[in-house]
Amino acid sequence: MKKLIHRTLVTLALALGTLCGAEDSEVTQLLKERSAHLEPKITQVSDSVWVASGYSPANISMIVGEDGLIIVDTGMFPPHAEKVLAEFRKVTDLPVKAIILTHGHGDHTGGARVFLEAGGEEKPKIFARSPFNSEGNLFQSGGVKVNKLRGARQAGFVLPAEKRINNGIAPAVFPPQKGNVFIGNPPRPTDLFRDGTKKINVAGVDLELVAATGETNDQLYVWFGKERVVFTGDNFYQSWPNLYAIRGTGYRDVRKWIRSLDAMLAENPAHVVPGHTQPIVGEEKSVEVLTHYRDAIQFVFDKTI
Repeated sequence: MKKLIHRTLVTLALALGTLCGAEDSEVTQLLKERSAHLEPKITQVSDSVWVASGYSPANISMIVGEDGLIIVDTGMFPPHAEKVLAEFRKVTDLPVKAIILTHGHGDHTGGARVFLEAGGEEKPKIFARSPFNSEGNLFQSGGVKVNKLRGARQAGFVLPAEKRINNGIAPAVFPPQKGNVFIGNPPRPTDLFRDGTKKINVAGVDLELVAATGETNDQLYVWFGKERVVFTGDNFYQSWPNLYAIRGTGYRDVRKWIRSLDAMLAENPAHVVPGHTQPIVGEEKSVEVLTHYRDAIQFVFDKTI
């Protein structure tokens, strides 16, 4: 009798679950709506800047110079980078002269090989900020296993495919079993700076690389003054900022993060290219969104700390 009652209850539970699943929950609906923002897309932001969003968890950007290209961030995996490079080749066949990595996270550095190989006879330079890959290096001495386990929970890697709608700031991607995408295996930079601003000229393009501690201690932003484009790295994306990653990370200095956003706003950008999600084109919207983002972080800091 007990077994019969148990089987009946299980059947009823399954039936109710099916009925309840006929309509999406509010959270599921919001995620599905978000997916439209994360579809693969190439956006021409300014005369010389193209941005590939949605092809990889992190954005990949191209600046077209006089005789070559500058790539800002490279995506998570080589196949992602290959698809983006194929799209960029519809715009130009110039060789890659330089790669700029806004920080060391694996979703921004994993496709570097593809763009290095697109440099022709001259190997591209790789610009980054010291201490490069600071968050990844923190776990190399211990805690890699725990970080990977918690990271899989945070990003939903353990969910079945049908429940991986998206990751909010990025399309859902299943990483390989080996390695740790949160720690990454970034290429060795050829040119590093630590503080202040590093001015560079590549393929006739003047750029400023600005130290911008925030989501990571090795974060930088790129300022393309001629066309007033700021590449924010992960100090900004169109979603609530990861002020603390629940997978476990070193402390993210919120006050420095706020100051980094202040510095970007002081540039008076006409266009904003985030580390994830689609770029923002137009001065009014760019300044408005960056200001709200900065003020929201300041509000949380003031109310909690």
